[in-house]
Amino acid sequence: MSARPPALTRAVAALCTAAALVVLSPLALLGALWVGPQTVVAGLRAASPAYAAAGLAVVLGQVLVVVLLSSLPGVWRAGRRAAITALVVVVLLLLVTLTAAWTTVVAPWCPRPLAAAVLAAAGISLVVLLARRGSTHDADQGASVPRVGLVATGIVVAYCAVAVAVVVALGSTGIPSFPRLPGQVEWVQGVAGGGAVPAEQPPQSPGLAPGEHSGIHNDAWMTDAYAGTSMIDARTAQVRSFFAGGDCASMVWDDLGRIVAVCVSPTQTRAYLLDPRTLEPLAERRLAERPLTPGFLTDFSGCGYAVLDSAQRLVIPLPGGIIARYDTRADLAPVDAFPVGESLQEGERITSVLPDWSGALWFVGQRGTVGVLDPVRGTHSALVLTDGSGRPVDIENSFASAEGGGAYVVTSADLVRLDIAEGRPTVAWQQPYDRGVRRKPGQTSRASGTTPTVFAGGRYVAITDNAEPRMNLVVVDVSGPSPRVHCAVPVFAPGASATDNSIISLGNALFVENNYDYSVLSVAGGRTSQPGLARIDVTDEGCSVGWESSEVTIPSLVSKGVALDGAILTYTKESSLAGVDAWWFTAVDAWTGQVLWRRLAGNGPMFNNHYAAGYVGPDGSIYVGTISGVVALVEDVSIDGE
Repeated sequence: MSARPPALTRAVAALCTAAALVVLSPLALLGALWVGPQTVVAGLRAASPAYAAAGLAVVLGQVLVVVLLSSLPGVWRAGRRAAITALVVVVLLLLVTLTAAWTTVVAPWCPRPLAAAVLAAAGISLVVLLARRGSTHDADQGASVPRVGLVATGIVVAYCAVAVAVVVALGSTGIPSFPRLPGQVEWVQGVAGGGAVPAEQPPQSPGLAPGEHSGIHNDAWMTDAYAGTSMIDARTAQVRSFFAGGDCASMVWDDLGRIVAVCVSPTQTRAYLLDPRTLEPLAERRLAERPLTPGFLTDFSGCGYAVLDSAQRLVIPLPGGIIARYDTRADLAPVDAFPVGESLQEGERITSVLPDWSGALWFVGQRGTVGVLDPVRGTHSALVLTDGSGRPVDIENSFASAEGGGAYVVTSADLVRLDIAEGRPTVAWQQPYDRGVRRKPGQTSRASGTTPTVFAGGRYVAITDNAEPRMNLVVVDVSGPSPRVHCAVPVFAPGASATDNSIISLGNALFVENNYDYSVLSVAGGRTSQPGLARIDVTDEGCSVGWESSEVTIPSLVSKGVALDGAILTYTKESSLAGVDAWWFTAVDAWTGQVLWRRLAGNGPMFNNHYAAGYVGPDGSIYVGTISGVVALVEDVSIDGE
């Protein structure tokens, strides 16, 4: 009969067991071991090594948890080798807990400080235990435990190999997803809607493709609204997805109804022509290599924004200070490219390009450059914006085109109106706003997170500021020779209020979402960002809050208004103590802020939209760009026999 382990061994084993509990989330573990191998294969198949590496990292993180669990019996039995194994794993998990990736290893119910404290205590206790035993004591006790750890690790490796083989055999082009869980619903019916809302059809820019599908923000005024398109029945629609190996933020529709998706990975940018019903790629073109930078997850310059012009050409900035055009009617064949690097500052990349009413191509650089390109002559000129004190500024978002010519640009200090004089950009006026004292979590810079939104016949331009303790939705009257702040309305909870997405304009109603606390890692492992969606009504007298809802949590979508449905189309994620990362297509009533419906898009980190946009296609199908591709709600193709 074996002797009972000494008190110190029992105490250390209890701490190691507690450490295993704070990093164990069974569903998160299963999800990672299911999705990780799929992501590795999908990344290799799409020639996107960054995604293959991410999938491998997901698997390895959970292997650590499995090894820790398998070492516990040996630690309880006073096994030295088991204790060494546990110490190595605990130290590695503690190091991960001290980084931004802590959400990938800490159970969703456990606060980060508690997990770090428990892991640290377990590690220290293991060191003390091993030191007291000496180099030979109990050297053979628990010898079977390393075998248990090896067996457990072998099982995981074998499973991953089988999963990889299955994925390869199936040849799926969809986004890696964890299967729908038992009892997990895929449809949630909300309230009955209040009906269509008034919407202003912005003037058609002659430089953009006609309609509401020429860019990420829909039109030249950046309204992020559909005035003439209604959504299909989301309940009966099919969920389809396409893995592109990149964040497909910008999508446009050509005159043949095909999707043109620009998908950006950490190291390259590709464009795809996609079938709008099946999401099968009809054509593909590698546009450019991207230099890998530390801020690649939040740097949208040099490929992040693209538009479709009136000649059905994709217009996009590329790294190296190039503005390029591709013919969508010829499978994205290159048309021309204009190097404008001489107009940029050293090391600066172009954030966005937009044609204006005269045919000129405006462009903005991430370090404050605003330029104009004459695509007929190939000439270009630029100026560098500064704040009121002459200090440098940055431009992280796109910009709006003024009717008849000119542009509205938001820098990290001002809303700026620019015009063209003798072929050169000139500043008409600058309107400062409160840029705050910090880059809030969920933002890409310490600045307004919005692209300017023009509405009310061009009388007003709306942005958000970065004020504390609450950001304001700011409406500027631009109808006179000088700008005038019409109103500034604070929104969302104090100390938890920020957005990095454009404002929606439906008539004189504006809609703004809360993205506070979002990052790729902060919404992993069953966690999510801060909730919030608000409606602001604008009148001649001022502005008022129509409603403010904490019912929905929108981590980072460029949401859209759909006037005929009286809805705000968005993409939500709720917290889950079980560690489930479920992402939902969601429609919110524009009249009341209540949820109309939710439809499950998928489970797993690859369904995170990561600052990409939602879209309603010409036929009413619903699309969301994700960090890895595109997910959609489309009509069931079997109905018409396709």
